Amino acid sequence: MSVESAEGRLIAPNGTAFRRRLIMATCMLAASVYSMNITIVSISLPHMQGAFSATPDQIAWVVTSFTLGLTMMVACVSWISNRMGRRRMYLVGLVGFIISSTMCGNARLLEEEVIWRFFQGVSGAYILPLSQAIIIDVYPRERRAWAISVWGLGNMVGPIIAPPIGGYLTEIYGWPAIFYLNIPLGLLTLIGASLSVPRDKPETRRPFDLVGATTLVLGLCLIQFAVNRGTRLDWFESTEIILEFAAAACLLYIFAIHAATARDPFLSPAMLGDRNYRTSITVMATLGLFTFAPLVLLPILLRNLLGYPVDMIGLLLMPRAAGVLIGQMVWVPLLSRIDNRKMVVLGLALNGLASWFMAQWTLDVGAWDIVWTGVLQGFGSGTVFSILTIIAFSTLDQRHQSQGIPVFYLSFNLGTSIGIALIVTQWIESTQTNHARLAEYISPFNQMFRSGAIAIKGAEGAAALDLELTRQAAMIGFDNAMQVAALLPFLAIPLCLFIRDVRPPEAGRGGGRPSGERGR
Repeated sequence: MSVESAEGRLIAPNGTAFRRRLIMATCMLAASVYSMNITIVSISLPHMQGAFSATPDQIAWVVTSFTLGLTMMVACVSWISNRMGRRRMYLVGLVGFIISSTMCGNARLLEEEVIWRFFQGVSGAYILPLSQAIIIDVYPRERRAWAISVWGLGNMVGPIIAPPIGGYLTEIYGWPAIFYLNIPLGLLTLIGASLSVPRDKPETRRPFDLVGATTLVLGLCLIQFAVNRGTRLDWFESTEIILEFAAAACLLYIFAIHAATARDPFLSPAMLGDRNYRTSITVMATLGLFTFAPLVLLPILLRNLLGYPVDMIGLLLMPRAAGVLIGQMVWVPLLSRIDNRKMVVLGLALNGLASWFMAQWTLDVGAWDIVWTGVLQGFGSGTVFSILTIIAFSTLDQRHQSQGIPVFYLSFNLGTSIGIALIVTQWIESTQTNHARLAEYISPFNQMFRSGAIAIKGAEGAAALDLELTRQAAMIGFDNAMQVAALLPFLAIPLCLFIRDVRPPEAGRGGGRPSGERGR
């Protein structure tokens, strides 16, 4: 016998433990497969650049198109899933993701690859929000914190294990293999979802807010577009970037005014009245600023400066997944015993410390330093992500859950895009500046050259010296970028003061209001 949720959706019977486990496994696999595609492509971009005979600016569209599709659709997940039904939209998203992944692997022209990557982002935008929404529906309220935490493991592990898998597949089978990997995993997820995810009733009463949807989607896409191109166009030195940010600001201003005055806005501003939810999405955006930046910079550092092969780079990045797993295993049993805010602060602090240790690296850095800092960062990121997810949705009114989940991930995605652009820009600019400063010491008047300790013999010697200057400057640039990444988590810690603990009263504090009222 089925039971009906507060939204009128039919959910799985609470007594069917096996079905809930099957749903959990399916949603975890779906989240992991989708999340892998956020980072797995980055390690194969050099190979794709050669295959398509593309410039660095052109091949970057393989990443840009995916994030544009994701940003455009994630804001629409709530309305579309309400109209079509959550289960139906979930299955459609999975089918679209499998088809677009297949076509990405079959692409022979850069234009084809960019188009299909866009559709991969569009179809995949439904997977994370709907996976979490399904998990929330099928588990009773007292077990939702545990369920969200376990499900979050799949979401966090995916992007972290993607580089080693991508490196191995690219080295052995070529870059198309990273997309073909989605086919068997996607089909397995599709079968599991078809068999386990409960049917629900589409909601047809809510009208479509054309003004709100248009201004929000266009504004977010312009921000995403400007962020992805900012590094290559030198940011606000470019008229294009200035116009894109100005247009985005105007569109989002119109959206905010319209949402506050419309009878049925596209996204209800009432959900921001929940204190825990409001603070959580702010911290999540900050988390995105520094979480994936090391995953972008480290492959470049290890390949170009330290000379590691692609498959070894993947292995060195894998311990981050172990850190996430350890964090989940440690904190899940303690969710009701320790102040959740302290967990978030600890996770942020560990992220900052790991980045600070990375900022001390030199060109002689060993594999062990790469491994243990990766474990520490994984532990910190996994802790913050899982606990924030619990804090955000433990107090959010049931009426706003369907809209709140996509916005939660939208804030993280935007933070991730901006963070990667910020850290990469810092690295590039610092590398150029330090190269120029180091080059000032290359002079006949330098004592090292006059004494013969350093000798330049012909054009080959000059080229070798310039290459070494570039390596040293890039290493300094990496250290400076990691200093920025180390600072960001500590800037987010004061925000935790605005979070209310969501542990139930019987967890050892005694008395107080029910947990569902603490976020107001």
